[in-house]
Amino acid sequence: MIRKYVLGAAATCTAAIIALLLVIAPVTSRESTANPALWKIDGPNGDIYLFGSIHILPKGTAWRRPELEAALQQAHRLVFELDLDEAKNPAASIALVSKYGFLPPDKSLFKMIAPEYRAQLVEAAKTFGLPEAAMDRMRPWLAAITLTSLNIVKQTTKKGDPLNPNAAMEELAGVDVQLWEWSKTANKQRGALETSEEQIRVFADLSHDQQVQLLVTTLKEISEPPELLNQLISAWKTGDSRKLDELMNGNASAFPALQKALFYDRHVKWLPQIEKMMADGQTHVIVVGAGHLVGKDSVVAMLRAKGIKVEGP
Repeated sequence: MIRKYVLGAAATCTAAIIALLLVIAPVTSRESTANPALWKIDGPNGDIYLFGSIHILPKGTAWRRPELEAALQQAHRLVFELDLDEAKNPAASIALVSKYGFLPPDKSLFKMIAPEYRAQLVEAAKTFGLPEAAMDRMRPWLAAITLTSLNIVKQTTKKGDPLNPNAAMEELAGVDVQLWEWSKTANKQRGALETSEEQIRVFADLSHDQQVQLLVTTLKEISEPPELLNQLISAWKTGDSRKLDELMNGNASAFPALQKALFYDRHVKWLPQIEKMMADGQTHVIVVGAGHLVGKDSVVAMLRAKGIKVEGP
């Protein structure tokens, strides 16, 4: 469960946790072609394109389909979930995690969970080379995201090699990161739908019990094979929006608070910004996590519910 949520989120939470660690999807194919979905809103003077990102993708995957390439060339502005230059600023990111991710001095993470899970947490810390004392200071949400992220990095690391999240980031650059850097060389304007603090609080504002539930679920999942992530990547690459919706939202009732915070609540805040873009006479390409564009509470569904014609799946 937590793996799909982390994959659906953008960079800030995971980037700020361990040396700007981003979630890495364990895709083994390095020389493949992707044809991900693209949506379009026709405007009187400029158009809006919506493109779903996989935040981390192996180099060598060809994903800039001709329709997207044309949209990028026409665009005056590319809009992302976050300002990625700010998100990659170590001082700012670490400050946010310090503010929202750690317990008061008189609290202990190990004492917050049942003994059987406590033993699993100790074992997980050893597996990933995390000092128990450091893990004990984390709030449950931070521990959950940290373990999930390191587990995915481990799956991409050769057996016997040390975990190196920064090196993995260099090797596996996501769609949004690639387009952010491309926009600079192409002299395109850039915008962001939310701040790093808003994004990190998606997890930090969960109740204590919900955070503990998140951590317990994570401890169960880190020993499982990464089938869900591979399925998510496959659905994105083939433009299979129905399958992506099924994978991202099929068990939404299992963790409704996080599902709502990660998707619905953020989309409600994004819609007025998109409507403002529709009225400014410019062409925009909006790049957000692919999970935000599929399902009944998606950005696309919400726009259509308001009577806005959105071409695409």
